[in-house]
Formats: sequence, structure tokens, C-alpha cells
Amino acid sequence: MAKNDNTHALRFYNSLAQLDGEAASRFAQEHPLSKSANYEKKFRWAKEQCRFLEENFSPEDIEAVRARCHCEAGAALARRMRGYWEAADSLEAFAASFNEKEKYVSLEAVPGGLLLVYPECYCACVKRVEEPISKTWCLCTLGHVKGLFYQVLDREVEAELVETIKTGGARCAVKLKIERS
Repeated sequence: MAKNDNTHALRFYNSLAQLDGEAASRFAQEHPLSKSANYEKKFRWAKEQCRFLEENFSPEDIEAVRARCHCEAGAALARRMRGYWEAADSLEAFAASFNEKEKYVSLEAVPGGLLLVYPECYCACVKRVEEPISKTWCLCTLGHVKGLFYQVLDREVEAELVETIKTGGARCAVKLKIERS
């Protein structure tokens, strides 16, 4: 049996183990993912992960597990964002400053906060397969965005996954409940 030595697999296994160690062990044994897995195998593994979670756990538990599976939020980007934040006097000014300097993602000031928008799917596990995937998979984005904004603001923020490209949306969008103090 292939080892679960893939970073994505380890993140998921560790996250699920925080909720249910037996389920994590069972999934790891039934659905191993090696470091050498190609993009098609990663996509199938991601679909199996969604199916497993959806059949065995509540939506709240699923969101918590997947949010802990996120890729690390970049410290360099967070430092730049903190500078934009500190120089801005409104959410609109923060978003404008961010959008002027950052190109792979954008911010929109919306009632009650910000909308962070990725114009394409950047997920290494699913982006190269045209087939859609469950929204469950994309919930890791919440953990990523919350982690990023925690570094910027030194406080927790609420986040909601609004739409994703892999579930048929035109973009990947996360709404952040943020007030400018």
C-alpha cells in the first residue's frame, strides 16, 4: 500500500484525526495518496475525501476539518497587506491599494466587509481536471483566507465561501466580515 506521505494527505489526516482518529485511520488506509501521485490521482483522492466527509459528518464538522487542511497563508503577502491596511482609512481604500499592487487575487469592499476573489482555481489537487468537485473540497480556502487575515489584523475574522470555479462559479470568492476600526 502506498504511504500517505503527500502533504495534502497529511494535512487532511491530521485535521480529521482531531475530530475522529478512527475515521482518519480508516480513510488513510482505504485512500492512500503518495507524494508521486499525478494530478488525476489527486483529483480522485479529493473526490473520495469529499464523499467520505459528506457521508460521515455534519456540515459544521466538515467545514472545520477542511478549513484546517489549507495551504499556508504567505507571511510576505500578509506583511504587504498589513502595510496597505495601516495606510488605508476605509475598506474601499484598503481594497484599492491592494488591487493596485497584487495581481493574482483581488479585494472588493462590500457591505459588512470584503470579498476576496481569485480569478482562477489555484488548487494543485483539482485545478487541472475539468470535472467539477463538491464545495466540500473548496472549504480549505476558508482556513487559508482566515489565516492570512489573522496575520494582517491580529484577530480572527469570519469568512464565508460564496462561490468557487470548481463548483461551477465564475470565480472563487470568500466574503470576510470585517469592520474598519
